[in-house]
Amino acid sequence: MLKNFNLSFSSQVLLALSLGIFTGLFFGEKVAWLNIIGIAFIKLLQVAIIPYIVLSLVIGLGSLSYKQSKEIAKKFGLMLLAFWGLALMTIFSMAYAFPLWESKDFFSTSQIAEIPPVNYFDLYIPSNPFKSLSENTIPAIVVFSLLLGISLVTIKEKQQFLNPARVLLEAFNKITKGIACFLPIGVFAISASAAGTIAADDFEKLQIYFTVYIVTALILSFWIIPFFISAITPFKYADIIQGCRNILITAFASGNLFILIPVMSEACNDIFEKHKLRTADSDKYNEIIIPIAFNFPAIGKLLAFTFILFSAWFTNTELNAGQQALLAFNGLFSLFASVHISIPFLLNYLHLPSDMYQLYLSGDVLTKRFSTLASAVFLISFTLSSTAYLLGLIELKIKKILLFLGSSLLVISLSVLLTQTFFTQFFTTETDVSEKLKQMQVDWEAPQKISYHLQDSDKNRLAMPTPEVIVKRGTLRIGYNPDRVPFSFYNNEHELVGFDIEMMNHLSSALGVSLEFIPFTQAKNLYQALDNLQIDIVISGVQISSEYLKSVLYTQPILNLTTAVIVKDYRKKEFSDYFKFTKSTHLTLATMDHYPRLTYIKQALPNIEIKKIAHPDIFFNAAENTFDGFISSIEEGMTLVMLHPEYSVSFDPTRIHRFPVGYAVHKHNLALQAMLNSWLEIQESTGNKDHLYDYWIQGKGANKHEARWSILQNIINNPEKP
Repeated sequence: MLKNFNLSFSSQVLLALSLGIFTGLFFGEKVAWLNIIGIAFIKLLQVAIIPYIVLSLVIGLGSLSYKQSKEIAKKFGLMLLAFWGLALMTIFSMAYAFPLWESKDFFSTSQIAEIPPVNYFDLYIPSNPFKSLSENTIPAIVVFSLLLGISLVTIKEKQQFLNPARVLLEAFNKITKGIACFLPIGVFAISASAAGTIAADDFEKLQIYFTVYIVTALILSFWIIPFFISAITPFKYADIIQGCRNILITAFASGNLFILIPVMSEACNDIFEKHKLRTADSDKYNEIIIPIAFNFPAIGKLLAFTFILFSAWFTNTELNAGQQALLAFNGLFSLFASVHISIPFLLNYLHLPSDMYQLYLSGDVLTKRFSTLASAVFLISFTLSSTAYLLGLIELKIKKILLFLGSSLLVISLSVLLTQTFFTQFFTTETDVSEKLKQMQVDWEAPQKISYHLQDSDKNRLAMPTPEVIVKRGTLRIGYNPDRVPFSFYNNEHELVGFDIEMMNHLSSALGVSLEFIPFTQAKNLYQALDNLQIDIVISGVQISSEYLKSVLYTQPILNLTTAVIVKDYRKKEFSDYFKFTKSTHLTLATMDHYPRLTYIKQALPNIEIKKIAHPDIFFNAAENTFDGFISSIEEGMTLVMLHPEYSVSFDPTRIHRFPVGYAVHKHNLALQAMLNSWLEIQESTGNKDHLYDYWIQGKGANKHEARWSILQNIINNPEKP
């Protein structure tokens, strides 16, 4: 239908993107179903990509003669590594332009998920190429293709294979082009679904990605690449930027690099002619190098790393230097294929959310133009420098190289600084995440009251609170800590809420009794009241500890929590590697009575002084340098730092330590322990415990869902509109 308007394909895509965004803004969440069409299109787009890249690599390398391949291989490879190195250093340096926002939120199981070790043998060695193909193991597929292409170089009868292979390659190319004809429909569906459902905060972050991506692409296109060429060859900056401006404009406008290959070769010949360096050999090398280099990841493709780094920032995933190095190495191999294969592979490799890819695709119509521009500059510059290298025209003058490196470092540093300043001035950074916690409420209410006075502690007058006694009495007496977020705490309405509170609500309904909550701030007082038969059950994230085994009976574990330390934001990285601490490092850590198992902490941190405190606020309000940290769990700590945003939860991911929590009853109350265990098994099997865990511990649904703003709902159908 769009063709009737005589629009170019790129214009159709831009129109589809605009219509999709408008449709999403107009209908809001009513068009969320279009995401199904978007996913289907993404799958179709990947159908022929891997076979295409295999054949293109094999044909490109196999078509070379032995003399050509031997002459080109070394110098081609060295120059390619130089370009890749410069591009990767620029891209990873620009990742520091992402704003330094400290995002405090609920615990997520992904924080402590054990990342399975990467099998590098399977990742890079195609021992079974068909297995690598079926599992989309891109690095192994590329290695297989390179080996096959190289092996064809010396085979005399290779044309018998290459000719039908070229036909098959053209067929795969037609499949891809045929599916790409529906790109406007796919872009419309994806952009409409994204615009109709994406949260305002997420959209703001997506703008940050666009800004960093575009700035990085422009630095590479108009500074790093052309000035690198001018530093090592006889060619000048103007030869590429001004002399090839028509090619660069066409690349940016069309977003298609393939159609420019023939004119790029001629442009390179003209530049050699301008400097009176053109020979038959220079023409030959220019003709050979461009189509071969086209099969290798261009710098425009390497810009996909910007999205991966953005995804890590977006999801609060920290990548250390080692992880970034592995990302660059593995990512280079994966980018031999299309970015539509590479990005899902890299997201999975780093255990980042796979649905981030849809965000990438919704913005691809914009970023693709800048990536194509960078790739065009790269192909022209790479061909010029490689041909100059083969002809002996490379000049390594220390002064020019140092000037290039120094100026590039200055440009990148200023770009990072100015971009961060721009984000600080024009993007919101302050959100009161503690309100998420304070507004939470229990869904399952039960009759309850708060008591501040205990009954007479004369055991002779009090009966053992077995289930029968509790039901006959009509009241279940619960001892709790009022400051144990997210297990038991008070919300904004001064209602007693939390994971354990709602669990007790369910228990009281099952028994048909009301609840009486008695607050305690110290574990020893809780257990003393339990021993005196003044309360029936102790809750609030009770750690199942060998220290109190002789004093109480524990239920089966309800949850397994993870040991962590709460520290000032600036010390988070310091406490993420316990091996840094030696016997000469003295630390003072605070803890509460409900963390009696401190053996693990003492082993990990050999020279520490532990001080028990009655309330977390004692730690948070203490004078500077009173405590180095506060021993807690990640699950509880994440909620505490929401209330105190200048603090962070830190732990050593290589030394994960879990401990169980449950409930406690009187040491002789076997009947109540057995009943609670049976009831907990029911909560487990019915999924109720998991539901409460998701809500109270992981914060899912902490904010009441509000329908996405839309023109239809909030303007046209708004009953309050005048």
